[in-house]
Amino acid sequence: MPQKTGTPKTVLLATRVTPRIRDIVVQMASREGLNVSEWMRNLIIMELKRAEALPNVLRAPTFDLEMDDNE
Repeated sequence: MPQKTGTPKTVLLATRVTPRIRDIVVQMASREGLNVSEWMRNLIIMELKRAEALPNVLRAPTFDLEMDDNE
């Protein structure tokens, strides 16, 4: 099971939508293999980054590379 890192999600953000919009959101999330909460969170984060309200940071994995004496 993957380790969870970062700030824990403790705040609920809610909105009301029509049944048709809910059905479309459920379908879109399902197509991407996500639950509705994950799909909506990704959508919000993408929009915040587009509006430059969130930093657009890429995290690269860190590797412990040992250099051989011949290199």
